[in-house]
Formats: sequence, C-alpha cells, structure tokens
Amino acid sequence: MENSYFDSKEFKELLRQYETMRQGGVSAYLDSEQLTDIAEYYHSRGMLDEAVSAAQYAIDIFAGATAPLVFMARKALTHDKDIAQAQAYADQIDDKSDLDYYYIQAEIMLNRGEYEEADRYLHECYDTLDDDLDRSDFVLDIATLYADYERMDEAHAWLKQSDETDSNDYQEALGRILLSKGDYAESERIFTHLIDENPFSAFYWNQLSASQLMQNNIQDAITSSEYAIAINPSDEEALLNKANGLLMLYNYPEALKYYRQYTEMHPDETVGELYQGICLFNMNQFEASIAHLQAAERNYQGENAQYALEICQEMAFALSRVGRLDEALGYVQKTEALDCNHDEMMVLRGHLYLEHQRIDEAQACFQRAINDSGSSPDILLRIAISIYDNDYIQLAYKILHSLLDTAGDDRHDGYSYLAACAHELGYEDEYRRYLEKAVKENPLEARNVLSGYFPEGMEPEEYLRFEV
Repeated sequence: MENSYFDSKEFKELLRQYETMRQGGVSAYLDSEQLTDIAEYYHSRGMLDEAVSAAQYAIDIFAGATAPLVFMARKALTHDKDIAQAQAYADQIDDKSDLDYYYIQAEIMLNRGEYEEADRYLHECYDTLDDDLDRSDFVLDIATLYADYERMDEAHAWLKQSDETDSNDYQEALGRILLSKGDYAESERIFTHLIDENPFSAFYWNQLSASQLMQNNIQDAITSSEYAIAINPSDEEALLNKANGLLMLYNYPEALKYYRQYTEMHPDETVGELYQGICLFNMNQFEASIAHLQAAERNYQGENAQYALEICQEMAFALSRVGRLDEALGYVQKTEALDCNHDEMMVLRGHLYLEHQRIDEAQACFQRAINDSGSSPDILLRIAISIYDNDYIQLAYKILHSLLDTAGDDRHDGYSYLAACAHELGYEDEYRRYLEKAVKENPLEARNVLSGYFPEGMEPEEYLRFEV
C-alpha cells in the first residue's frame, strides 16, 4: 500500500477513530479491510505489536475475513518463519476463490521451496478466472509476487502475459526485473519516471536507490534513500540503502548509525550486526567489531550464503588484529565448507601469517594460491594488496607494476595501490600517471586507498589538480 494513502485525510481519520476506540473512547464501525489497512500502516512504521493487535482484532470481529488473515499469514512467513502457522491462518479464510487467497497459498508453497508446484497451482487458479479484469490483475500481481521472492524468470514469464505495458504496476514489475538482471540504467529510467508520477512512494525511491548503487552512483543513491526515509523514517530498505552507500564511500561512522538503526528494528537478523562489525573494524575498534560479528554468526540462519563467507572473513581479520591468530585461521578453515573462491581464501590465510611476521608460512600460502589459480591476475592482485597492507612497499610495487603494465582494458582495479606505492617510493612521475589512471578507472578505490594524501572530503576527480 502506498504511503500517499497513509498520508491522506481519509486514512488519518480512520486511524484516529481506531486509536480512540482502542483507548476506550467512542466506538466506531471499521470493516475488516479498513482494520487491515491500519495493521499495514503500523507494520510499515516498524510497530509490529500494534500491527498484529489491529489484525487480530479484525479476525476476532470478522471471522473468516480474507484481508486480516492474509496479513497474519504473511507475518507468520516473514517475521516468524513459521510456515505451519501461515497455513493455519490461510485455512481460516472463508472465500477460497478470493485472489488474495490464491496469492497467500502460492507464497506458502514458495516458502516451502515448492516452486514448480506453486507455478502449476497459479496457472490452475488463472484458468478458473472468467473476468478479464481479474485475469489482468492476477498476471501483474503474480509477476510482483515472484519478484518479491527473487524468482525473476517466473516474474518475467508472467509479466509477458500482460498487455498493460503502460500501467504503473507493469512498469514497476519490469523495473524490478531489469534491476535483478543487471540492466541498471533502464531500471533507473523506469523508476525515475514512476517517481515523477508518484513522488511519495518510498518503494520507488528505494528501487531507484538500488539501481544507482549498482552503477556506483553512490551520492545519487544516498539522496534517493533519504527521500524514502523522509517519507517513512522506519523504512528498513531505505535505511540499508543509505548505510550501504555510506559504507561504499568509506564513511564508516555515518554508515554505522544507520546499520544500528536497522538492527534496533531487526535485532535477530544477520545483516545489521555483520555490517556494524565491518564498520567498527574499519574504525579500528576491533573488540567491538568482534562482538557484533559474533552476534551476526549467532543470528545467521542460512538466509544468504554470502553472509556466511563475510562473517568468516571479517572475523579472521578482526581476530588477527587483536593477536588471536589461531582463532583467525580457524575461521579461514571454516570457509573450506563454503561455496566460494578457495584460492582467495588461501590468500587470506597468507595475509594473516604475514600480519604476524610469519614470512615462510605466508609465502607458502601465496605460492599455493598462485599455482592453484593458474597465476590468475586477480589472485596476484590480492597478494600484492596484502603485501602493500603489511608495509612491504617495494615488493608490492614490483608485483603491481608487472601485473598492471600489461593489463588489458578490462582491468579497473589496483591502480590506486600502484600509485600509492610509487608515491611512497618517491617515483613522482609514475605516481602522477597511475593516479590519473586510478581516478579514471576506479574512483571508489582511489578514495579508499589515496584519500589520506588529500584534504578531508575531497572528491577523487579533484585529486589530479592537487599537489601532494
């Protein structure tokens, strides 16, 4: 439901009547859908207890009503991870021909991992519809449903059945599909157009922010997330988008504030704790970082395999920094059971040894990574960066010089490190040449590696006009 409705006089009066009634004031007649709108409003503001109370009140008054039972079923799926409870709510719905009943049944199947069964069920439901309007709504709703569950191939297949290509619902679904498939520029164009028509949709601003983040238009993405936050200060996606943008700009203290706000809303989720740990590590608060990474590890329920890898990597870095090398190496060992680039993990192992001046072990790890990867340029770059980070500047320069001077046009990273090495070694002509290359090819990396040479807050494109 759009926030523009929640801001309307009609809804505000509805909410006033409900809250007056619940506080023991004058009674008011509110139907099941109005009460569910109120539940949705509370939910959008992060007020889960109030949302559940409103929906349960509707169920108590209107037994078998579709809207509040669907709300509670979705709450069981998304918040409680309780598929059986969701099914119990769905079973109470009286009208088994209601489109929303079809949708919640399909969601339950998707949560069970019954993807083929869900699609077959939805096609069977579609075949029972006689009304053209119902069929048109159904197609777009199912495309959106699949997009919500990141099943973009199915979403696209259903969307292709619609001829309402100019409708906002169609364009919204298409924009989400294109974002998922990597067509970020077209997705950005679609959501910019949708925002022109409805500037009070936090959802549209969030999708625009996501497409901008993926194109490294970081400041634009942060601005878009701020519009979403202005519409709804408790919008969790907007909070994460802003935090992620700030993290990408290496503004760790500000990013930390937004990850903390997200975690206050979702204390049992992995992502907020994980990225608080990453921010604190980069702020040299290693013990605090470890505490949050441990919380992320406790919260992790397999919802995102990338999180498992990041937890292991970040724990390894943080534990090493506080002198707990054996524990750090233990986390690298854990990555052997993960689906990841194990050559990169061997480089990480070498980095930890090098950080503790165990040169022979580090060299053996680096050599194994080189051999196992077939002398991959990406692995060589990671080794060079590790060597640079451990202050072996001459050796890092030698590796980077050899690697990047023969790199093709598809190499966009590493030049900032080579520029830094050249500067540290006093090779000023090379420094200026590689600085220019770094700013052109990867300004985010340039900001991360080289910002210490320049006035605080200076943008990478200004580096070339400043004499260090």
